[in-house]
Amino acid sequence: MGGVSVGGGGGGKKSVDSEVNMVPFIDLLLSIISFLLMTAVWVQSGSLQAQQPRGAPSQDSQPQTDPQEQLKILVKTDRLTVAMSAADTRDITSTGARRLDELRDQLRTRHTSNPQQREVWIQPEGAVNYVDIIEVMDVVYEIWGAQRAPGQHARDLVTIRFL
Repeated sequence: MGGVSVGGGGGGKKSVDSEVNMVPFIDLLLSIISFLLMTAVWVQSGSLQAQQPRGAPSQDSQPQTDPQEQLKILVKTDRLTVAMSAADTRDITSTGARRLDELRDQLRTRHTSNPQQREVWIQPEGAVNYVDIIEVMDVVYEIWGAQRAPGQHARDLVTIRFL
């Protein structure tokens, strides 16, 4: 058995020899190390890779002087809201596949009216399911990717940002 002796008395005194069992300590240490290694792998595999589209402004380029309207999609549990400004807001209150079809129509209209729009902001509510957010992202990529060249990805044509 693994143990540590702490020395003992001498000179007629009572012996204070004791053994500390090191096996439980080693077991605890190995389980903590394995837990840390597994969580490091899970954190890396659960991340979402985001890329800046080609042709997007670089860090060295000058910022745009004219303010461009931002296309925002508010994702709530009971509805979607597509807005360019406070005056130009459309609510989608239907559910299921009909909800996504209406979102496609709204985004297609906005994209054809302003094809230079390369940025979409998504603002999910706290109680929204992750699947709903991914569905909205898929619709955005579908609409902007409709005009892509062969071999080009929709991610290169639009940037999705979160509020």
